[in-house]
Amino acid sequence: MEFFKKKLAFLLIGIMILSYTACSGLENLADGLRSGAEQVGDNVVIGKSNALITPYQSFDGNRTSDNAAFLATYDASVSGFDGQDILVGNTDLKGSDCREITIRYSFDTVSGGCRLVYTDPDLEENVLAENGGGSITVQLKSGANYIGLYGMDYKGTIQITVE
Repeated sequence: MEFFKKKLAFLLIGIMILSYTACSGLENLADGLRSGAEQVGDNVVIGKSNALITPYQSFDGNRTSDNAAFLATYDASVSGFDGQDILVGNTDLKGSDCREITIRYSFDTVSGGCRLVYTDPDLEENVLAENGGGSITVQLKSGANYIGLYGMDYKGTIQITVE
């Protein structure tokens, strides 16, 4: 019986030690992840721009973007575009950086739909164009600004210049 009590005591002590180290290990892991997210947080959205969030079945053309200067070009024939594509974005625009930009666009739709969208720092999405061609002026605001596309099984050509 004495042997059983000693084994039980060692077992309980072992469980307590393991749970303490596991908890502190989890806290350290959580702190590390939180710290990493804070370090990456400002750059992660900028890194998403000029990247396809939802792939196309077919993309034939070219695209460029300069997030710091808020400039982009997009000239492509696409098929099966169903999702979101950020053309240009900047999460750190200061009041002195805020200016008017001009966006020239042309959609030649075969099927589906595509929207040119401006998302402001308040996360309000403004549809700038859905079809046809033309140009529009947008006043950028201090904070995070994005110009992107939303495709709804879109097939056709898209030409966009942000300057």
